[in-house]
Amino acid sequence: MSEQGTKAGEPHLLAGQGGAPGSALAFPDCVPTLVDTERGVTLRAHDAGDLQSIVEQVNDPVSRQWTSVPPEIGDYSLADARRFLFQVVPDGWATRRSLRWAIEAQIDGTPRFCGSIDLWLGADQEARVGFGLHPAARGRSVMSSALRMVRDHAFDDLGMEVIRWRSPVGNWPSRRVAAAAGFRFDGTVRDLLVRRRRRIDGWLATLNANDPRAPLRWLEIPVLSAGSCRLRPFAERDLDRIVEATNDPRTQYWLASLPYPYGVEDAEAYLGATRELSASRSGIIWCVADPVEDRCLGAVSLEGFGGYSRRVEIGYWTHPAARGRGLMTTAVRAVTRYAEDNDLVDSVLIRCAAGNSASRQVAESAGYRAIGVQPRCEPLGDGSLSDLVLYARP
Repeated sequence: MSEQGTKAGEPHLLAGQGGAPGSALAFPDCVPTLVDTERGVTLRAHDAGDLQSIVEQVNDPVSRQWTSVPPEIGDYSLADARRFLFQVVPDGWATRRSLRWAIEAQIDGTPRFCGSIDLWLGADQEARVGFGLHPAARGRSVMSSALRMVRDHAFDDLGMEVIRWRSPVGNWPSRRVAAAAGFRFDGTVRDLLVRRRRRIDGWLATLNANDPRAPLRWLEIPVLSAGSCRLRPFAERDLDRIVEATNDPRTQYWLASLPYPYGVEDAEAYLGATRELSASRSGIIWCVADPVEDRCLGAVSLEGFGGYSRRVEIGYWTHPAARGRGLMTTAVRAVTRYAEDNDLVDSVLIRCAAGNSASRQVAESAGYRAIGVQPRCEPLGDGSLSDLVLYARP
């Protein structure tokens, strides 16, 4: 690619820059400068002016949580940053094994270092990408722009056939960046990564040279106002309330699949499942919250997207302290309106255990009508099997 002939907003090489395979140029002249003119993001060679910002980024708690740098407990020092900038980065370009760019963008009107992005070149035209963002640059789509530029450079200029992205399980911001660049999520791989001398499970995503490079959009979770409650995405602050609700005897009886006792780790897994549904475009789970205090009062879900038909199911549970107030009926009505008004579905179903009068009352009060019974198919907490009553909109 060259600067001439590119469309506005497309990443391109600045005229006169090197970086082609086999280039005899030394660092930093061997580093091709890539520019996204529309978004104002530049990928360039690291320089001494980046040192202090590198130290800040690596010592940031979020960076330490998701990366392997620093390898041990303790602060990342200026000397560590100098070693990275003056040894590790140039060596990677010299050997053509690891290509690292500094990311620069406008922050509050001033161009500044925003992080780094790496491309590791492997055998058989396969590459791997990794990245980290300075805390001051988060939430500005800077990394999404950087990854798209590196992606296009790898395929179009270096002739790579496959690029892979890896991350520890739970790093949702990184996964969202990969999806925005078109990476297809492959799944969770046990013991994929090593972090601080310990093997951990990792996520893997792949993009091939012939794949479409369009973003893979997630199902966004809209905030819905419904008078006596507010529907919003679940967050870490809801974990304790989830634990309280799911350890309740009534909840355990009607939702026999729940582990008992239900701990914080189970709630964290549930939180991850709500995000996974959105990422896979298969469903949305809302936290039903108090509109004033924002306290979790329950959950309502819309699941089943992505099949051969536009048929989905609503599910719900209520915190014991919030029962008997009509909150879940209000929430189900709001979700039903959202699905119908946005033309997301052709049919919505609710299933309730025959003896669960509270759940059935919610369905009926929300405007659903019983259309049939599935006999003896729903396990209950005492080991028995219950009939399921099916509800649909008339």
